[in-house]
Amino acid sequence: MIRLPSLPVLALLGLLLIGFAALPAFAGPYEVKFATRVLATAVFVLGLDLLIGVTGLVSFGHAAWFGLGAYAVWFVTPPDWEAANLPLALLAAVALPGVVAAVVGLFAVRTRAFYFIMVTLAASQMIFAFFHDTRVAGGSDGASIDVKPALEIAGRTVLDLSNRNALLWLAVAALALAYVFVLTLARSRFGRVLQGLKANETRMNALGFDGAKYKWASFVIAAMVAGLGGAIYASIDGFVPPEILGWRESGLAIMMVVLGGVGSLWGAILGALVYALAEEILKSSDLVGAAISDHWPIAMGVLLIAAVLGAPKGLAGWLPERRARPWSPPADAETSTAAAAPSRPPRLEVDGLRRTFGGLTAVDGVAVAFEPARIHAVIGPNGAGKTTFTNLLSGALPVSGGTIRLDGVDVTALSAPAKARRGIGRSFQRTNVLPGFTVAENCELSAQARGFAGASRAEEARAVAHALAATGLVDRADRTAASLSHGEQRQLEIAMLIASGAKLLILDEPLAGSGPEETARLTALLKDLAVDHTILIIEHDMDAVFACADTVSVLVGGRLLAHGAPDEIRRDAAVREAYLGRFAGLEDAA
Repeated sequence: MIRLPSLPVLALLGLLLIGFAALPAFAGPYEVKFATRVLATAVFVLGLDLLIGVTGLVSFGHAAWFGLGAYAVWFVTPPDWEAANLPLALLAAVALPGVVAAVVGLFAVRTRAFYFIMVTLAASQMIFAFFHDTRVAGGSDGASIDVKPALEIAGRTVLDLSNRNALLWLAVAALALAYVFVLTLARSRFGRVLQGLKANETRMNALGFDGAKYKWASFVIAAMVAGLGGAIYASIDGFVPPEILGWRESGLAIMMVVLGGVGSLWGAILGALVYALAEEILKSSDLVGAAISDHWPIAMGVLLIAAVLGAPKGLAGWLPERRARPWSPPADAETSTAAAAPSRPPRLEVDGLRRTFGGLTAVDGVAVAFEPARIHAVIGPNGAGKTTFTNLLSGALPVSGGTIRLDGVDVTALSAPAKARRGIGRSFQRTNVLPGFTVAENCELSAQARGFAGASRAEEARAVAHALAATGLVDRADRTAASLSHGEQRQLEIAMLIASGAKLLILDEPLAGSGPEETARLTALLKDLAVDHTILIIEHDMDAVFACADTVSVLVGGRLLAHGAPDEIRRDAAVREAYLGRFAGLEDAA
């Protein structure tokens, strides 16, 4: 997860801001103007890093919000040679991109990867065409702001952006505030969910977090931050060209994010500064010669490629990160867990459940009830429809027919996040955790889902401690999930479900790939969990199934062939013919 910047980083940022603020004391108007443009660009790029580095959304239309922020200053500037009210101008610069991004985001966040890029690119080009091809704000000639915004208090001008120094100091303050805001947001509970979505959206949805809503909110906030940078840009020359809305500016911003270090946030500031300085140097024939300055974009491209190859983590990778604080259980973890009374697990009932894919029926009229506080196994040959069945129960797939009831309440049409908030938790056929997060962070993010039911922060912390203790992962709490063995990652998935507060656990092949010791440990864990959970497992390990399951359901060809106690299923001739007969020695094991 994103951490606070280390002391060297804080020192560097402090020196940069002090240097920018003190620039008028030893530099001329050109240098002040250049620095102000860099600061405006840094605010713009910082918003993009929130989108790319924190949320995992690559937008090729981010310049549209920067440009709308600049045009917003023109919209609120009176036409009769009066200065716009500075607070009103800044508010408009933030609000206009936010409103437009809110509309665009409704469509954009429903797409992924390449399609998200295309939607944002198309939206930005539409906005560019609107301002370039119409006379709404000067058309292709751009919009001129004859009198720059000013702040007046009691009839006295306190801050006039016509003064270059005043504008520079405002830009320094805006960048500092924007950075603190974005960093605080990224480290908040909301920001932790965004980072989780970037790492594994499927898992986050299964925990109860509606990924589309969180991404939409991040998309809008990033646009508003970019709009603030646009307001500063518009005040530099008092002119807003429509070209700043185009895809080229968005591409440059992406380059700056990558150059600085994706997801570091402060690296976006450094990337904007280094790119601007490099461009300024390469354009100067006195410094690099006419042969290079006349073709500076080529030289810039070579430098960027070299930077990416030489520093894959960007410029931010050159400075040390702050070490994560080791996880420790809350002081009352043991006593509160021991005192907590087991809660009543739910009853799950399906009736006539169907799922078709074109002409293929994967699940065909399944009707079965899973009683509370029991371990229910679903078995069947490969292709029997077991995973599809679990996807229907968890909301990962919509049903084609039939009903699903949880404690008598119809939850058939609910989405995966909505079902998770009702207490349905699931693991996946393939291990599905947040690999870059520590074990404790995986569980902490899962426990955050308890907030939907009104749990306090203290209750969430105790839930994390209980989940780690129950699964035997306390000693692994500070290790990244990616460094765990396969069996430990399976345990972590179950720990995440325990921490989330789910009471119906749907586990898809939890023992797959586990050795004898891991299988025995997980089997014992499932028996312990069954005291206050309803557990449904999809499993191919017949020894484990018949050792721990209270009931067994057999799916063949998408249909329920048999349902009953393990001994009944073992003796069923139809089951033996369809599936169990392939497992020699099963009867002897009984």
